[in-house]
Amino acid sequence: MKQPTLQWMPLLTVIAMFATQPVRAELLEKTKKVGKTTVQYKVVLPNGYEAAKAYPAILAFGGGPQAMGMVDAVLNRNLRAEAEKRGYIVIAPAAPDDDLFFEEGARIFPEF
Repeated sequence: MKQPTLQWMPLLTVIAMFATQPVRAELLEKTKKVGKTTVQYKVVLPNGYEAAKAYPAILAFGGGPQAMGMVDAVLNRNLRAEAEKRGYIVIAPAAPDDDLFFEEGARIFPEF
């Protein structure tokens, strides 16, 4: 078998690098109007997500100020990897208008 020439080595290295990377679950950034309030949230979809298929889902809340920065932190620290591993959908809203969910932020439910 003929050995690849040096000119092809960088391309082969890049292809091999991407082929060994794990497939990541899709992360969507969304907004929803609930009454007069706009809610920002993120959704993690499982690898190979099919809209017609049923999946277990988790509604996740960030800690602290419950702003989008905390949503990102909780998804990146734990929940996204677990969702990928287990095939779950994770929905993580940011608290609207700087209200915490256990205070006035809960007004968006159950419509959300």
